[in-house]
Amino acid sequence: MTGSLAIAADLARVISLMRARPDAREEQRASFRLLVSSIGAGDLVAHVHPDGLSINETPIPTTVPEIGELEALLRAHGIGELRVPAGLMTSTLLSFVRTLAAEPGTYSSFDHLVARLDAVGAGSVQVFPPASSALADLVPTENHRPPQTRPSVPPAPTPPLPPDPRVAARSRADDGALNDLGPDALSESKVGMMHFATLEMKAMPKVEDIVTDLGTSKSDAATGDLLNTMVAAGEGSASRHEWTALLKAAIALIELEAKGGASAQSRAYGIALRRMLPRSALEPIAKLATSGPYKADAITVLRRMGADGTEILLSLLSQAPNVNDRRGYFNALTQMTEGTNLMVHMLGHDEWFVVRNIAELCGELRLEEAIPQLAKRVTHPDERVRRAVAGALGKIGGPGTVEALRTALKDQSPAVRLQAAMGVDGRKTRGLAMTLAVAAEEEHKADVQREMFLALGRIASPEALQALSKAAEPGGRFFKRKPSGVRLAAIEGLHLGGPSAANALKMLLEDEESEVREAAEKALATLWDG
Repeated sequence: MTGSLAIAADLARVISLMRARPDAREEQRASFRLLVSSIGAGDLVAHVHPDGLSINETPIPTTVPEIGELEALLRAHGIGELRVPAGLMTSTLLSFVRTLAAEPGTYSSFDHLVARLDAVGAGSVQVFPPASSALADLVPTENHRPPQTRPSVPPAPTPPLPPDPRVAARSRADDGALNDLGPDALSESKVGMMHFATLEMKAMPKVEDIVTDLGTSKSDAATGDLLNTMVAAGEGSASRHEWTALLKAAIALIELEAKGGASAQSRAYGIALRRMLPRSALEPIAKLATSGPYKADAITVLRRMGADGTEILLSLLSQAPNVNDRRGYFNALTQMTEGTNLMVHMLGHDEWFVVRNIAELCGELRLEEAIPQLAKRVTHPDERVRRAVAGALGKIGGPGTVEALRTALKDQSPAVRLQAAMGVDGRKTRGLAMTLAVAAEEEHKADVQREMFLALGRIASPEALQALSKAAEPGGRFFKRKPSGVRLAAIEGLHLGGPSAANALKMLLEDEESEVREAAEKALATLWDG
């Protein structure tokens, strides 16, 4: 299947699932991932011609039912051309596809569709009417958005499909403003010409002055004009690479949005913020989140941008050139609240250092949904990945991690075994007691063995304490005498076991070795502390 045909087939399949099986979330997600993979890193340009459909200048046969339905749907929405830019965030692409999947007649006009795309944050995807559509019925008022300029395409006189009677009853206000864009959007009369804010505005006021005026604005129209100015100020800062100034404007909008609650003006602030911060602007702001005086504000903006902010940070983390940058992006990601599913998908990355970074992050965030993918990487050929995976599984804990941790505790690398033992959470991974007991008995690296004893102490089950008590015994009188270091490490583990280990420690108070007696006495003295 050619690239263009694959794109068309995957797009048609996703839309078909969204329309015919809205509850089939898993199938929708799987098909959407295929679509993202098919599109790749390049632009996507689709044309609806009088005689069919083309993707990136390649004619697409519409004899396949789903592709035929896609062509009919594009015509029904009045779309003659659409352009998806390279590097579009997956969340934006998903919003666009969902908007496109609406029933014919949902949008009362082409402008209604364009405004809906803006409202859901997918305005960066350009859509154009057929070349023959002059849109003459639009009211040319000052507050009305003019049609987008588009390259010429062959005429497409084919009429759109008749609207679905269930959704065809849409209204337009007398002044041409668009209504009913959905629960998460505003009408064009409220938002004003925000999406046509231009960088050519003269004598741009300071952000502080715009914020002050927004705080005292009395009408939706005035708020819309001020938001136009704010967006233009932000775009101007971005064009000059003044990222701290753009950050300042974004923070101001977030604060105004928070004060507005669920009001219409508050939603307008959110729309302005989305338009001000496309991916090209969000990435430089993410770089401010690693260190310095703007770190807190940058993280606030990234959190507000939700999964988009997480996706940007993950991308930067995977490409971080040095340890300091990696740690900065890592710390920023631990404060994100959305988009954790993106982290799980990145565990399948081809580059070892990306998998290592994401595995460590999953462990820090205790992402239980990452356990299946982490378990698959416990035998990764790179030791550094296995070490990170073992540590992450130990921190997450739970029954689902037991088998993978058993594998890690038997790894050929002492560093991996050490990391697996260090990460064991006794409250969540009690099923590892016997595995740890056997592994500790066979372990020849003192530091690894000690960590295994400490892990047994954290588990503190009867089996774990019995294994520690046996390890603390002196062994044979002349032969198979245990080294003092092994016995002292076992006593440390018994101490972590708490009061349940008291009897085992008391038996060591009369030991022949003074060092062991002292360690047991000290452990008993503090056994009930905390």
